[in-house]
Amino acid sequence: MDSNTTDQLFDSATTTLAQLTQTIHGLDASTYTRDSSALPGSTIGKHVRHILDHFNLLGCNADTMSVNYAQRIRNVSTESDVQAGLEAIRQAVACAEGLRKQGVEAGEAIEVVDVMSSGSEVALMSTVGRELWFCVHHMVHHNAVIAQLFFEFGLTPSLKTAYAPSTLKASK
Repeated sequence: MDSNTTDQLFDSATTTLAQLTQTIHGLDASTYTRDSSALPGSTIGKHVRHILDHFNLLGCNADTMSVNYAQRIRNVSTESDVQAGLEAIRQAVACAEGLRKQGVEAGEAIEVVDVMSSGSEVALMSTVGRELWFCVHHMVHHNAVIAQLFFEFGLTPSLKTAYAPSTLKASK
């Protein structure tokens, strides 16, 4: 992969994270932590935490060339406090920018560990670019879920949050 691809991936990551900032900025605590009736146990804050888990695990570990997605910490302040969520987004952007400044290239090999449906952990080889794209794509999916929660709670989300970039491009 060339440096243009790497730059596009980092730009996409920081742009999508900025959209998340715009989405949750200004929410009150009760909306941020409100349980969905359509998706029991689901809150905007929990989706924010889940999105950031993946970005932070990659961003904070890519220099070791190993990421363990199974090592996520739940029930943190990011789930219950909008300001903590906004700060965590800023940290995720800083991690992504740090990787870019270190000169990490999209084609660099990285080991990825996760838990399979059987409960066992498996290690796979991937690339930094593939994992960064996964984080962005995964975030687009969860942004759409957050948009649905907005609708459920009587709010109107941004179209950029509610739809994948490919959907928005196709609708032009």
